[in-house]
Amino acid sequence: MSVRVARVSGVLAFGLTVVVCLGCGTKRLSLWSALAVGAVAAGCAMVWLVATSKRGLAEGRRAQAAAAAYLDAVVAKEFAVAYGLLTAERREQTGPAEFAELYAGNQAINGYTIDGTTVVRTEGQLHAETRAQIRFGTGRAARLLVGLLHGSEGRWRVAELRTVEHW
Repeated sequence: MSVRVARVSGVLAFGLTVVVCLGCGTKRLSLWSALAVGAVAAGCAMVWLVATSKRGLAEGRRAQAAAAAYLDAVVAKEFAVAYGLLTAERREQTGPAEFAELYAGNQAINGYTIDGTTVVRTEGQLHAETRAQIRFGTGRAARLLVGLLHGSEGRWRVAELRTVEHW
């Protein structure tokens, strides 16, 4: 289902709901007419909901795949690959050599599991957060939040990393 169909369905559902409410409130719409228009509005709302949910799930899978590719590269010590998956802003803040040092010694990650990904739209920009558990070479483990941004080229990029707790 296309984005256009989803948007038209959503606008139509909203508009028809307003018509039903105003028609019933002003008593200019008969009960049967209100029920018929309300049924069409509910159908449009369902089309909008299904299309929006499918799009959200697909973006969640793509964002999670980007986070997994980043973590795979870090675990494999392919720091140039991982560095290339960062947003341009993150690459401007840290050079490739500094980036590789972040995962050296006690901070070396030797495994991870992903718990899930959430995608939200804020101010027209898609953001995702992947929750993971990482294991360090020292045996310690930590919860990790991988913040991703949907770039202008259509790819998810790693924007931030935060460890939540160590154990």
